[in-house]
Amino acid sequence: MRTTICVGLALFIGGCMTQAQYPTADIPTSEREYIAKVKTAAPGPIVSKAAITMMQGGKPRELQAGSNGYTCLIGGDGTPLCADQNAMEWLKATAARTAPPNKIGFIYMLAGDTGTTNHDPHQRETRLHWVQTGPHVMIVGPGVREMVGYPRSLDVSDARQPYVMFPGTPYEHLMLPTQ
Repeated sequence: MRTTICVGLALFIGGCMTQAQYPTADIPTSEREYIAKVKTAAPGPIVSKAAITMMQGGKPRELQAGSNGYTCLIGGDGTPLCADQNAMEWLKATAARTAPPNKIGFIYMLAGDTGTTNHDPHQRETRLHWVQTGPHVMIVGPGVREMVGYPRSLDVSDARQPYVMFPGTPYEHLMLPTQ
């Protein structure tokens, strides 16, 4: 069954990982190491045509021009990700604590994440309802509220199964583990 799921996901996201891995909180400072870490976020065909940005001096610097609508970067917690344009707007709204756009977006985090609170995206340091997810993709935007059948508990019982993160907040989104 694991092989069947893996093959199905390979067709869906363009690749499959065989074991859970989590990124470190480290954010490389050299462009070469930064790009190498970013490349773990999404399938090669996505990353190769995505814009890759790196924060330098508090401002984003483009390391690679993109042509497919995705932007890849390493978040402040060390998690590499690739997000489509709508998801980038959602991420910016989340960081700014403003209302997210009324659009559906897609984010790859195939290296997993460094862990976060499932309580509130702005209270990471509290470690309340902490969850760490292995390789996954995310669907963001208000349409997630209409998706029924996914656990919406603050305490995630199995992060290897799909669940809603930040339930009941404007930033709730669907987490879809890929293994």
